[in-house]
Amino acid sequence: MSCFCGASRTVIAGVLMGVLLGGGILGLSGCNQAPQHAINVGEVSLSEDRVGLDDTFDVRVYGEGELSGTFRVATDGTVDYPLAGRIQVSGLRTGEIQALLVTKLKGKYLKDPQVVVTIKDRNSQKISVLGQVTKPGQVGYYPNMTIVDAIASAGGFTGIASKNSVSLRREVSGKIEMHTYPVADISEGRSPNVMVLPGDVLVVDERVF
Repeated sequence: MSCFCGASRTVIAGVLMGVLLGGGILGLSGCNQAPQHAINVGEVSLSEDRVGLDDTFDVRVYGEGELSGTFRVATDGTVDYPLAGRIQVSGLRTGEIQALLVTKLKGKYLKDPQVVVTIKDRNSQKISVLGQVTKPGQVGYYPNMTIVDAIASAGGFTGIASKNSVSLRREVSGKIEMHTYPVADISEGRSPNVMVLPGDVLVVDERVF
């Protein structure tokens, strides 16, 4: 496993450090040596289910089409919901929004509202994809996003990308962990897929000729 601070990767290291210090992942100084083991890709982020600014979510109220629909979180963290007016949802989990809507609707409008809330678009949460991809930078995260999805969202690999050498950096309990994944093998079904989480940083190496 190699460190990104090498002179041959000055450009990527500069961009990566800017992303890390800008809020994607904090607490790095210099080039920390990553642990020599795989990231626990099964770990679920505690914030993954929380709604943020500009996110959209679907609300389904059984038997009530006029109360069902897709809602976008405004810049003040609220949504306008039929009958309930403007309600604060930013920072809440889907289950908490569901309970809030049940409280707003029960008794006054419906006897026993059956409400289901699901996240649609994660516009508030991003993944950084750097190196040899067509559109390096940040891409929007959505639930169950995989490493193959993230690369595709960045426009796919360039012609000189090392497709089986994609590094994933993640902050876990305040520590930075890194592992390299064979994305070409994953996309062709030869290796298991890998789930990504908001705040992850992917770096695609240049192929060695």
